Amino acid sequence: MSLCEFTKAIERVTTPLPGSTPQSVVYKLTVKKRFEGLSIIDFFNQAVPRSTKELWISKVESGNLTVNGKKVTTNYKVKAGDLTQHASEPKIEPEVNTNILLVYEDESILVVDKPSPLPMHASGRYARNTLLNILTLAFPDKDLKLLHRIDANTTGLVIIAKGKEVANNIRVQFEEKQIQKVYIALVEGIVEENNIKSIQSIGNEVLVGGARRVDNSGKKAETNITVLERRNDKNQTLLSVIPLTGRTNQIRLHLAELGFPIVGDEGHKNQYFFKNNPFTYPNDSLFLHAHKLSFKHPKTKKDISFKTSIPNKFNT
Repeated sequence: MSLCEFTKAIERVTTPLPGSTPQSVVYKLTVKKRFEGLSIIDFFNQAVPRSTKELWISKVESGNLTVNGKKVTTNYKVKAGDLTQHASEPKIEPEVNTNILLVYEDESILVVDKPSPLPMHASGRYARNTLLNILTLAFPDKDLKLLHRIDANTTGLVIIAKGKEVANNIRVQFEEKQIQKVYIALVEGIVEENNIKSIQSIGNEVLVGGARRVDNSGKKAETNITVLERRNDKNQTLLSVIPLTGRTNQIRLHLAELGFPIVGDEGHKNQYFFKNNPFTYPNDSLFLHAHKLSFKHPKTKKDISFKTSIPNKFNT
C-alpha cells in the first residue's frame, strides 16, 4: 500500500470522525478481590471515583446495570470475578488528531507514527475515536492486532500485527524484553547528571482519571535516562529515555518522581489535577515522543529498526 493510499483511506473513515454522532458506550468491569463484600452501589462509587451513588442507584433500578448478565438489586453484594455491565447515555466522543502516518508495511506488520491526542484503543470516554478503530474501519480486510500501547497524548511509533500468529511472536519479544524502545522527552528543570537509572515500582491500582502512581508494593519498573541537551534559558532538558520495563505511565511517573515532570504533563505535576480532569489532555500538549523501535521481524527473523522525526514542537 502506498503512502497516498493509506492517507486517503484514513481520511475516508475520519471525515467526519467515527465518534462524531451520539452513541451509547457499553462498559464492562470485573470485580477485583479487594472489593468483595461491598454493595453494588458502593463498589461502583469506589471504582469510578468521579461518579455519584445516585447514578448507580438509577442504573440498577432501571435494569441498565447487570451482574453476570442478570439484573440485581441495590443491596447486591459483589463477589470477586463478578462481571458488571452498563451502558452510558448516547454521547459524542471528544475530538482527536487523525494525522496518522504510515511508516512501514508488509504482509506481517504495520508501523505507524501516531499523533496526539489519539487513544490507542477503547477506554473511558473513547470507543470509536481510537487508533485501532480507525485503522480497522480504513482496512476492514486486515486482521489488525495491537501489540503495545503508548498514551493518547504520546506521539510516535506503534507496531500493529496482521493476524494472531504474528501478534503472538511480537508479544513474546515484548515479554522477554527483546524489543528496544527509545523515547524523546522534554522536561522541566535542568537535569545535572548525564545518565540516570530510575528504579521505582508502579502500582496496579487505576486512580481517578485513569492515572497510576509510584508504589513500593507494585511492579518493578526500570528506566534509563540520558541528557541530550540542557536548555538553561528555558529551564528545560531534552532527554533520551529507554524504558527497560513496560509499566503503564512509566516514563511520565519516573520523570515526575525525579523532580523533572515532562513539559505539558500537568497531571503529574499537580496531584489534584486528575481528580477534576480526564487523563487524556484535549490537545497536543505533552512533550513525549516514541522515537525509535528495534525488534526481530516475525517472519524473516532479521533485526529491523524504525525511527521517526522528532516533532517540531520540541525545537520551539
